[in-house]
Amino acid sequence: ANWLYLSRLAATKEIAFMRCLREAGFPVPEPLDQNRHCVVMSLVNAYPLTQIRELRNPGKIFAKLMELHIRLAQCGLVHCDFNEFNVMIADDEELTLIDFPQMVSTSHANAAYYFDRDVECLRLFFERRYGFAASSVPTLADCTV
Repeated sequence: ANWLYLSRLAATKEIAFMRCLREAGFPVPEPLDQNRHCVVMSLVNAYPLTQIRELRNPGKIFAKLMELHIRLAQCGLVHCDFNEFNVMIADDEELTLIDFPQMVSTSHANAAYYFDRDVECLRLFFERRYGFAASSVPTLADCTV
């Protein structure tokens, strides 16, 4: 398939997910418009987590991220790319999630794999970057709807 066509499909999915997630109270940018392969959203006054060298309380931020990941699953969704590149953090350490076109349903055949991969990605990042070791992490089975 043509890359521009696939990009347009991804943009269509992205804005649809952003609208739904925003309506459900998730911390996502405000989706404004979409045309062809472009999505226009509100400016996020934050930085990608990957650029942040130090956090006041890494355990608290990790717990917030896991809560958001669980909430997504309770809404029937797995992000599939929930990592330090797709989490924005403001100076006051408020979080914003981005990048949604690859999300799948919790009923997807590989949902548990993607959920666990997302958790492991952030767990390793927090351990390596901030020296924070989580005592436990959620699984998709823990997320009762």
